[in-house]
Amino acid sequence: MNPIFVIALTAFFVAVAVATPVELTDEQKKLIKQHVAQCTEEVNLTEEEIAKVKAKDFTNPSENIKCFANCFYEKTGTLKDGVVQEEVVLKKLGAIIGEEKTRQALTKCSGIKGENKCDTASKLYECFESFKSAEIKA
Repeated sequence: MNPIFVIALTAFFVAVAVATPVELTDEQKKLIKQHVAQCTEEVNLTEEEIAKVKAKDFTNPSENIKCFANCFYEKTGTLKDGVVQEEVVLKKLGAIIGEEKTRQALTKCSGIKGENKCDTASKLYECFESFKSAEIKA
């Protein structure tokens, strides 16, 4: 898998609501790469969709990109059947950005529902992203 693609996806799914750079551990990077590879294959992202994700262009995401987001969130335990798993988010994201910012994001975002699981995952990403993405060192 292209390392630039992995870095872009890392920032896409992990970076939320911090003003200072965050450095991912080697274990986190390895797990993210596994999830990215599995989800890319499962939803069969096209080259065009991969390019869009690499460019961080998430305007009008395709159904595949939405389902990729759902797949990734489900594999990380963040979502289960379209429902935010708040304790998992607090544990995983809280360790990166702090409990207070994570609770603020959860308060605003956890009740969001889309037309289906994939749409919900995409809308959750948009909501979390509204807290301003972090600069990730991957």
